[in-house]
Amino acid sequence: MDKRDVVASQLARQRAKGIRAAIGIAAVVVVLRYLPLTAELPFFSVIENLAYDMAFDLRAPMSPADIVIVAIDDDSLLPERLGQFPWPRSAYADLLDRLGEAKVVAFDVLFAEPDRDHPQDDARFARAIRDHGRVVLAAYKRVRAEYTGDDSRKLPGYPMPAEGPGPLDAIQPMNFTPPIASLAEVAAGIGYVDIEADADGVHRRVKLLRRGYAGERTYPHFATEVARLVAGQSPEQIVSRLPHGEVAVGDRTAFVNEKGSTLINYCGPTGTIAQYSFWDVLHGEVPAAEFADKIVLVGATAPGLYDIRSAPYRSANRFFLGVETNANIVNSLLYMPPLTDSSRAVPWLAFSFVFGAMAGWMVWSGGETIGPLLGALMLALIALPSFFAAFAAVNQIIPYGAIVLAVAIPVALGIYERLGAERRMVRAQFSAYVSPDVLQMLARNPEILREGRRRAVTVLFSDVRGSTGLSEKAEPEVWLAQLNEYMSEMTAAIFQFDGYLDKFMGDGIMAIWNAFGTQEHHAELAVHAAQEMQARLQALNAYWEQAPDRTPFRIGIGLHTGEAVLGDAGSDQRRQYTAIGDVVNSAARIESMNKGLGTTFIISESTAGQTGDQFELREIGEMPVPGRSRPIRIFEVTGTDACT
Repeated sequence: MDKRDVVASQLARQRAKGIRAAIGIAAVVVVLRYLPLTAELPFFSVIENLAYDMAFDLRAPMSPADIVIVAIDDDSLLPERLGQFPWPRSAYADLLDRLGEAKVVAFDVLFAEPDRDHPQDDARFARAIRDHGRVVLAAYKRVRAEYTGDDSRKLPGYPMPAEGPGPLDAIQPMNFTPPIASLAEVAAGIGYVDIEADADGVHRRVKLLRRGYAGERTYPHFATEVARLVAGQSPEQIVSRLPHGEVAVGDRTAFVNEKGSTLINYCGPTGTIAQYSFWDVLHGEVPAAEFADKIVLVGATAPGLYDIRSAPYRSANRFFLGVETNANIVNSLLYMPPLTDSSRAVPWLAFSFVFGAMAGWMVWSGGETIGPLLGALMLALIALPSFFAAFAAVNQIIPYGAIVLAVAIPVALGIYERLGAERRMVRAQFSAYVSPDVLQMLARNPEILREGRRRAVTVLFSDVRGSTGLSEKAEPEVWLAQLNEYMSEMTAAIFQFDGYLDKFMGDGIMAIWNAFGTQEHHAELAVHAAQEMQARLQALNAYWEQAPDRTPFRIGIGLHTGEAVLGDAGSDQRRQYTAIGDVVNSAARIESMNKGLGTTFIISESTAGQTGDQFELREIGEMPVPGRSRPIRIFEVTGTDACT
């Protein structure tokens, strides 16, 4: 197997490992989103809630033509008008007289106690409700209640379907507080107004029906009762589809998820549904014809009276009124396209897995640049818009968190592994051979190392004089410890002047300057480094003279400047970035001349010619170099003080 086959085999193994990891990640994400215990983990719910809110914010408001709100507002609360709340029940009776042509009038107001100040007004209000014939009243859910045996205080509710209640949430019937009996008896419908917010405090879902614990009745939400009356349905028709996870309203159905909740398809931010002041309607400033054949909800909008129920409109700071929420639920049931909660639907989760695995496969199977680019495009052009496409096209809320994470995690990890592999290779290969500054430069520009190049370099060789005899006299561990101390200081000197430490050869050192083609004055840097090596050795020798198990060292250093080929060299099993050429051989020969000349630090004419007058040099003359046809002129660098 030649080198190309080995590289191809290694690349294939890396790709196969990456694809397996992508498939595994996608599978784990999908399983976590499907299991009930983990389906609502924050990293799913945050993504999905954000997308849900953005979808509503981006959609243009759609005001319903036949749903309006009569607002218990600031103007109506003025002392010279109806004054402080609560108002006499006669005010509501008079309002009903003005709304006689309305299709349904729904009071999002609690009448749980008799009118103590005007007890006769309860009877008047009851007559008005009976005469109108299409009035829905509100009940509310208490946290606790004790059954007193008074069945008149229980909601009448709907019958339970013969096939069972489906996914409805259960509640104790006595926990509901309905209107007072005189009003409840004449109302066309009664429903609870309670609605539970999601974990982030936003109201996106409603329980249209609840079942009693005993299982004999179901109890409708306030908006469900309004929609039933508008559609002209019986309670039995509303609950007929419950065993199939649906609430039937007219010829439409609302999807009920496994927790008994239905998504609210809001028509727009606060103010989208038309509002009229209670006082203006009561005193004829709004023509009665304005309410003919319309659904009218009466509720509080004045500060201090209304309940704020945050809606998915971030652009409006989520501000939304409780009566608007109920009006939107009615609109969702009657007119808006029903939203289907498909967040745990198996087909969509299967899509999440398949698409995530495909994106990961794309990252690893494509080219080094094309693969990550295609994976990123799949994330940006398909995964990220998928929620909004499903919302707009098929009115489905899909498992967006699973889709995004199943694609984003494999793509992000794949891109990191593929695009960052070269930088990590550079750091792993060169961290021990270059200074931190040079290492950072190589990591930023790994293309410097990609292929062999020919360039001018300065090569340094150094050697410890008499090391063989020294090693024979000292204990092995003592000799190795001293040699390590020496090598550490010499390496620091080379790194100080940004040299590339090519290799250690026993007690010898080879270093290169301009190894990566980034040093214009490489000969000067190499001389500075050699002087620093001498200075550090002088300090080491002073220290070793005080240690009985240490012997001072003498070294020789040689420098030569010339052209070399730089690149990875070695076998398929082990490779190293190095320099090859006559300049390397000549530098080694020049260093060895120190022994015969009795010198410590000598450089070639080519190195001296690039340093100018910066250093004190003594010309030695031309010296023959084994392996070369022409001699080399040699100079001694005198003095041992390092230049900084």
